[in-house]
Amino acid sequence: MSDNTPNDTRDASGRFVKQAAETAHRLHTPSEDGVHPISKILFGWTEAEITGTAIFWGVGILSAFLIVVDLAVDRHEYVHMAEATGFYALWGFAAFAFVVLMGWPLGGLLRRSEDYYGDPGGPPADIDPDVPAAPDTSPTYPDEGDEL
Repeated sequence: MSDNTPNDTRDASGRFVKQAAETAHRLHTPSEDGVHPISKILFGWTEAEITGTAIFWGVGILSAFLIVVDLAVDRHEYVHMAEATGFYALWGFAAFAFVVLMGWPLGGLLRRSEDYYGDPGGPPADIDPDVPAAPDTSPTYPDEGDEL
């Protein structure tokens, strides 16, 4: 990286610095709010208020354009129903809606009940509450307390 910074340039703490090194450092150091500078470069455009609206209308216009283009395409499908204008768009939407809506009964079938792990306020069911628990004297980490 070439740098034509004069040799007498100092930073706020009085160190001699090169502008290229400071620029590289700024590109790798997160800001006070925890946002990495590279993420700002890549995804900063999503912070604008118009972004969501522009994407919505862009996808809508693209979809309408593709349906209009579908009118001009002469298809020879095996199933006659697939030759209808916008068939694949409707078929894809129906398949997507089916998959999303099937998550509800599947979740009911696979989900555990809320009290699966017992009463959240009390002791576990397999422990006698009248017996005092022995204190745990084992270290949290295997090397805890060892001197280096």
